[in-house]
Amino acid sequence: MAIELRKKLQDIYNRFPSIGRYAEIPASWIDRMDLEEESSFMNEAWFFIRKRIIFLMFPVLAAIDVITSFICATTNFVGALFSSDTNQEFFFAKSREYATLFSKSLLGLTFSLFGFISPKLVSFFFLPEKKYDKAMSGGALYKADVENETPRTLEDLQEIIRQARKNGQSIMAVGAGKSQGKQFIPLSKEGKKGILIDMSEFNEIVIDKDAKTAKVGAGVRWVDLQIEANKKKLALKVMQASNIFSVGGSIGTNIHGWNHRSGNLANVVQSLKIINSDGELETIDKYSPKFGKVLGGFGLFGIVVSAEIELTDNENLVEQSVDVSIENYLKHFRKNVQPDDKIRMHLFRLSLAPNNLLGNGVAVNYIKLDNSAPVESEKINKEDENGTRMERIMVNVARRSGYVRQKYWEGERHRLLNNETPMTTNEIMQPSINAMFNNSVSESEWLQEFFVPGENLANFIKELGALLTKNKVALINSSVRFVKKDEYSTLGYTREGDRFAVVLCFNQALKKSEVVKTKKWIREANDLVIKHGGTFYLPYQQFSSQEQFEKAYGKDHVDEFKSAKENEDRQGVFYNGLYQHYLALKENKPNYFKELMASAETKKRFAGFLENVLQRIDTDKFYVLLEDILKYNDTHEEIYAELLRCLPNVMPGKLGSLRRILGSLSSIKEDLTAQAKALMPDVETIDGLVEIGYPGRFVAGFKSAFKVTGPITAVYEQQSMTDYVQTGIPRPYDNFVKLDYNVPDLSSIPDNNAEVITCYVGLHHFPEDQLEQFLKNVRRILRPNGRFVLVDHDAHDKESLLMAHMAHSVFNAVNGISLEKEMTETRNFRPMDHWKSLLKEYGLYIGDLGPNVAMIRNGDPSRNTMVSFVKLQPKPLSQLGKNQAMNDENLEKPYHSKSLTMFSKSLDKSYDKQSRSRMNLMLLF
Repeated sequence: MAIELRKKLQDIYNRFPSIGRYAEIPASWIDRMDLEEESSFMNEAWFFIRKRIIFLMFPVLAAIDVITSFICATTNFVGALFSSDTNQEFFFAKSREYATLFSKSLLGLTFSLFGFISPKLVSFFFLPEKKYDKAMSGGALYKADVENETPRTLEDLQEIIRQARKNGQSIMAVGAGKSQGKQFIPLSKEGKKGILIDMSEFNEIVIDKDAKTAKVGAGVRWVDLQIEANKKKLALKVMQASNIFSVGGSIGTNIHGWNHRSGNLANVVQSLKIINSDGELETIDKYSPKFGKVLGGFGLFGIVVSAEIELTDNENLVEQSVDVSIENYLKHFRKNVQPDDKIRMHLFRLSLAPNNLLGNGVAVNYIKLDNSAPVESEKINKEDENGTRMERIMVNVARRSGYVRQKYWEGERHRLLNNETPMTTNEIMQPSINAMFNNSVSESEWLQEFFVPGENLANFIKELGALLTKNKVALINSSVRFVKKDEYSTLGYTREGDRFAVVLCFNQALKKSEVVKTKKWIREANDLVIKHGGTFYLPYQQFSSQEQFEKAYGKDHVDEFKSAKENEDRQGVFYNGLYQHYLALKENKPNYFKELMASAETKKRFAGFLENVLQRIDTDKFYVLLEDILKYNDTHEEIYAELLRCLPNVMPGKLGSLRRILGSLSSIKEDLTAQAKALMPDVETIDGLVEIGYPGRFVAGFKSAFKVTGPITAVYEQQSMTDYVQTGIPRPYDNFVKLDYNVPDLSSIPDNNAEVITCYVGLHHFPEDQLEQFLKNVRRILRPNGRFVLVDHDAHDKESLLMAHMAHSVFNAVNGISLEKEMTETRNFRPMDHWKSLLKEYGLYIGDLGPNVAMIRNGDPSRNTMVSFVKLQPKPLSQLGKNQAMNDENLEKPYHSKSLTMFSKSLDKSYDKQSRSRMNLMLLF
């Protein structure tokens, strides 16, 4: 106990900020608040006030940080002056650390008044560093528990792969860890965590100046290669807009850049070395069939350990720009850019103004104006980990203000059109980006890219701009780049021809409703680009549907990729989230939500369930919600999870819901009591009643229609206070038996205990291998001529099966049943004739009395039908052994489950020899 207490106290202490960082406390709280959903105006108002109340702590704690960090910086500096030479560097490092905290805290305190306008304008810079041992995507959307490994040698990596194959684990490699999709996240298999391989130790760089090539390890960052290449007056041909990414990760996603002549990375990679799923080293060149599977293969065909890449000269260039309309850009590019060999790099910067998103642009060229020799750049350095403070301030303000984004674009446009700054190739290919990365848990910067044929580019940009404006997307950067046809990659985004890449960078809130909003507009954008004959980039958020994926990339290419993957990696050693989402073999299960919404007729029929049976939600609101959900979700799991999340937004408030619940309960009690009375017109007295599935909900109805004597037993999952809503006070039963739907155990109930057993939850919820023991016990418990009253769906055709499934799923969602329970719920729907035949095998026969009509509630399309079965009296002694459906000895013997409840065990003790003797006498007479 003491050890646990110490651990908890230590954990609390570890979470508490260190000296000089106390302002992180309110900053972190404010950040996490932005994950909350505000469902009403009052909630939004309270949220606004609460944020600023918390921010009141900030200037106080920032002032404390100023004082404490100043003292610590000074103390360590003085300590360095009087310390030994060996300890001096330690004190200086500490002094610099606290001096940095001092200056940051002083700035925060100085500008804290702005925080009362918008708290994150100030508090955002004081967020604590993220600490996690999970795999997390660059956009902070996807996470997974993994085992982390950092091999130092090729042999280490091979051994890890062999062991993973042996243990049935998946493996993926990570370089810079900035990818925003799920392609580097290994998924667990059969409960075993995936293994994430950190490739940072594979960082060798060997440059051949004469051949203009570089052999580099997969863990090398582009900036590292740039620095080494620059020393030999060389530069990269193809790289993303930023140099912070790794070589291995870039190969897996087959990136492209600003060099409009080289195209994507596959065009400049000469050869690769990979470790395959057997742990073997393979060398792959451009002529290998496997080359196009690895380039743009998302790490699914092996782990890249090194590559040989073409380089180019590091030249003196000049940035020149021209104002070009969207409509005239294609003509400008083909006439003025493509034929001009002096233009080494090119892009088309697009408007960020919120009132004119993508509405105009500036064509930017990097031109070789003279015949000067290649040079070594002086300004090639690694960017600071977080960028400069001014860059971080500007990015943060731009995130939160459309006005600032507009003014930034106006200023940038003016700068570009009036700029002829001389720069080298390497200097151009190191734009600042690190200021965008932050420690927030509630927001991030996301990317999207679309590849469009030139003839459709202008129309696509106009339509995309309108879509972004409608959704109020906070666009931080946008440009158009030309990408040549991909001759290598099986899943190439420019496989069908030359394309123009439309690249977006935008601020994204991470609360669920905002992620859903973005998923919806991205799907709309995907439809637009497909309509215009283009594709979208797969490595970002996996939001596209399977249909969109196959349309954009071509089903033949997708099937070719799948087939190659299955042949190369039969055990699925390289298995990631992207593969699972788009490529893994999926069980061909019907999607009843989509079937329901497929026609007006099925919707009209199901409305009978919503209005007459469920009575909990307005039909029109439900269909509007479900139609919207289907736009951005595909599988039953996704649709149900989103329905579960969104239903409270369209359902009545607590008081209205309670009123509807009570109305629905009253209606079903009245209807089922009337049906039971109609099916048993000859019954006046019921000696013993067992209700299966409910807490005595229908007992009062039976007492009003019949004279009920003897013990009343309720068999259901768990007693709770909500029982009283269904039954009133006190509970209307004498005995409680716990019901486990996976093992429905009635063996604790004595023989011949009841004249009526009701099972209004149906038999479809019980596993088929449990029905034998369940029905044997039902017959054992019933008295001679006792009734088993069953309500179950008569799923006799495709439509009734659809209605039964949807009735259960919608009922579950309305009642807040978890996704896990929804997906594991047993639903063995059958025609009613099936149940009649089955019960007959166990000595329960359809009753002859009652009206000759199906007992279905008015308007119920799921055909939930009540049927009464009779346990016939034993035959006279003279007829024993003639035409018996089942041996009575077997029918009367109680079933004993392996997992009896305590209550059941106590009742079992009453089943002694005397009870067996009485039972045998009853069989004879």
